[in-house]
This record gives sequence, structure tokens and C-alpha cells, in this order.
Amino acid sequence: MAMTWAVAAILPLPVLAVAGPTVGGDLSCLYLGLGCGWLVAEFHRSCGSPVSLPAWRARTLAVALAVASCVVLFISFGVAAGVRTHFPFPLMAALSAVPAVGMTPWLARRLRNPYAAILLGGMLVLAAKLAACVVARIVYGPDYIAQGYVAADWRSAKLMISLFWTYSTLLSLVLFVADYRALKVPRPTTAVTIQESCAAGGAV
Repeated sequence: MAMTWAVAAILPLPVLAVAGPTVGGDLSCLYLGLGCGWLVAEFHRSCGSPVSLPAWRARTLAVALAVASCVVLFISFGVAAGVRTHFPFPLMAALSAVPAVGMTPWLARRLRNPYAAILLGGMLVLAAKLAACVVARIVYGPDYIAQGYVAADWRSAKLMISLFWTYSTLLSLVLFVADYRALKVPRPTTAVTIQESCAAGGAV
């Protein structure tokens, strides 16, 4: 997994260098989120989904440390490159990586396809942004786009950006808890089926 981590960590850095300090922050955070999502998906592809709570805790800790190190490296590079954003850059980077830890494991478990989990996770994040845009439309009226209320600028789109990060983080937290509860709450159906099969075999 070391090579996978290296690729995921390096993926957003060229965007910071090429796009420049004023416009590279938002775009590079998008690549950071994709890279972290791919890193978590590769954990599940290589090791499979955990089947017990101790294994889940160990996997979650490993994933969280790997993603956190990517975020720290990204922030350090961005600060060294002089990235300037109206929204706090370290917070933007951290929030961009949250769906990778919160959404991807649950989606990978349900879909049984890590790459489909990345795609659906991206769609859920996009849905969170669209929901925030709908609220901005309701609050500001039909000319909300012309007035910049859904632009990628914290100075004019505080409501939309705040709602977007809130929705994305809350959805990540909900799926994270759902993944935990999937292992915490045992499913008795398999055990019951096995017991019934054994009983039927003994009766025969």
C-alpha cells in the first residue's frame, strides 16, 4: 500500500503548482478528495471488508492515518506554494478528505466494488452541493447565480459553501456510523439457517 499512498498523496500537488496560488486551492482540493477516496478503495480491494469490530477498528485507524498524512502533506505543500483562498485552506483540505473516510468504506461494503464506491461517493458529494444550491435559490431568488451566491467564492457564497460542507460532512458521518453498526449488530439469519439445516439433517 505504500506505492498507493504515494500516488494518492502526490496526485493533487501538481494542480497546486500549475494552477497557481489564487485558483489552485479549490481545484486541488477536488483532486485531494478523489485521491483519498481511491486510497481507501484500494484498502478494501486489497484487504477486503473487515468482518469483525476489532478488524474494523484496525482498518479504520489505518485508513484515517493514511488519509490524514495525505492531508498534512497537501496542506504543507499548499502553504509553501503560497496558496491563497478566502475560505481557510487547511479546513477546506480536511473537509475534502472526510468523505473518503466516511463514505467510501460503507459504499465499498454494500456495492462490493471499490471503484463503483468512488463513483457513487462523488455523486453523493455532488448531490450535497446541488442541495446547497437549491437552498441558495430559495433564499436569494431567481438571480442568485448572477449575484454570485453559488460561486466558489467564500465572500459572496457563504450560505451555499457552508451548507455544502455541512451536508457532505453529515452524510459522511451517517455512513461511517452505518458501517460501524453493520458489524456491531450481528445478523442472525445465517446462524439460524445453519441451525435449521443441521436440525433437518439430523431429522433425516
